[in-house]
Amino acid sequence: MRGLLTSRKTWTVAIALATTLAVAAQEPGRRNARPLRDQGGARLKKVEPRGGDPLAKAGDPRALGAPGTYHYTFKLRAFDGTPLASSYYPSRLGEAAPVVVLIHEKGRSRKDFEDPVLEFKGRGLAEYLQSAGYAVLAPDLRGQGQNPRRQVAAEEYETMADDLQAAYQFLLDRHNRGELNIGKLGAVGLGEGANLAIAWAYQPGAAVSTEGRAGDLAALALVSPRPEGSGYVLSRVAPPVALRVPMLLMSGAKDAPSRDAIEAVRGDLERGRSNKLETFPSALHGYKLLRLEPRAADTLVKYLDANLKNRPNEWEPRYNQLPVAYSDVQAVRPQPRAAEPKKVDDRPADDADAEKKPAPDAAEEKPAPKS
Repeated sequence: MRGLLTSRKTWTVAIALATTLAVAAQEPGRRNARPLRDQGGARLKKVEPRGGDPLAKAGDPRALGAPGTYHYTFKLRAFDGTPLASSYYPSRLGEAAPVVVLIHEKGRSRKDFEDPVLEFKGRGLAEYLQSAGYAVLAPDLRGQGQNPRRQVAAEEYETMADDLQAAYQFLLDRHNRGELNIGKLGAVGLGEGANLAIAWAYQPGAAVSTEGRAGDLAALALVSPRPEGSGYVLSRVAPPVALRVPMLLMSGAKDAPSRDAIEAVRGDLERGRSNKLETFPSALHGYKLLRLEPRAADTLVKYLDANLKNRPNEWEPRYNQLPVAYSDVQAVRPQPRAAEPKKVDDRPADDADAEKKPAPDAAEEKPAPKS
């Protein structure tokens, strides 16, 4: 009887072990049953995270200047092969660096993030964030900016959201090279670019490095979103995203479409403690609101700092990443800032000299004559 029990136990262990090995053998097939695409539509392949660096073709980083003081321009290849003109600003903080994707308004370009912002004393948003320790990626949306100009068809709206996923794959590669921390990822969208940013976050697999892992997107800042933009209705895509990704929504009180769009989702956003709504006494919209409205840019940066820069997320390597392709890499060194012109004194010499003479000392004034 004792031998029979021992035999049964042995068979039970053997069956359990065989089952475990069978499941383990099938698991890779399950994960790859619906593989994520790379930028050419091929199946996912293992990639050495520290392989050759295409950015190195632009020159030795040590010769470009201090870390965090220069940026690169290149053409990022989207999943369907479309080249997307982009700018990447590396951070001086390396593996501790938070990272932000900047998404411009419809019909404009990433140059909006280079134009000086009132509160940043001559710096654009991209350069200012870089100086604060952020890594920054700013792509031109397809059909806009330095990309071939054309009207984007309605059926391409979903593809535009995929373009942001391609941008994420570029950043994932820079993460694996120790240049940033993809776990501190945020996105800033202006106007219809705000709708596109949240539409990307709404999609399954957005900012996910490998299947089964949680998304890396940790904050969204939407400046002047539209009720419907880039084919996406804000009131439909915002509520489910707001429950898992902290959000900042900003608009001018006199910018009726954006103000009303935000009011339509106010109740849903207020359920999340980290969500924030800011209204400014202005009719300015998107790009202009951020550049010219007092406190707007400062509000944005403080929100990013709270949710990204101060986020306690340690760097860790990511594997099985999608291959990233880009071309036409150029390094852009910072341009010296022009000194403020000195005021020219064009008055006659006698008048100028008279003004420079010190006023007579009160103690040296002669007493008034006695009456």
